[in-house]
Amino acid sequence: MSSSAVPQGSFVLAWAGEDPALHSALLEQLDAAGIPYADKRFGADEVALTADPLPIDWKPRFGFEVAVLSTDLQSARGIVENLLEAEPVDMELPAEDAGVEATVEDAFASQDQGAGPVEIWSGDDLDLRRFVLDALRENEVPVQVREKTGVTAISVLGRFAGRAKEIVREISEAAPPK
Repeated sequence: MSSSAVPQGSFVLAWAGEDPALHSALLEQLDAAGIPYADKRFGADEVALTADPLPIDWKPRFGFEVAVLSTDLQSARGIVENLLEAEPVDMELPAEDAGVEATVEDAFASQDQGAGPVEIWSGDDLDLRRFVLDALRENEVPVQVREKTGVTAISVLGRFAGRAKEIVREISEAAPPK
């Protein structure tokens, strides 16, 4: 291998931070640009923690450091600046999705008349109601919610009843899946 093919320069810090999404995006863009880098995670070292909660040489206990060759520093900083200027990715789950609700209603409407919906939970605890609904939606179980005098009833299609009842059991008993 000729000496011109070996990257020249020393590694210098291009970015340090605690944002895992930004860290991941940065590594992807550095790879895409063909820029070699060294990636280090804070807290990955095996140094024992001291009893002093505020040590003199304080550093974050979680995060990332990405270093690039000094010859690639300008390009890497340009990538970092573009990522920092980009609109942050919205990682929040939507509270309610009207499109999903319409699909659920269609699923219940097209259900066999003989099989009908099966009630899997009812109660007046709003936090538990939200938790059960979120768990069922996360597991792609279509639900139907009915409110009557402060009591919520959650029903599912008959074909999902077994899975839904198991999810409710896990939540109400704080038990692992069977």
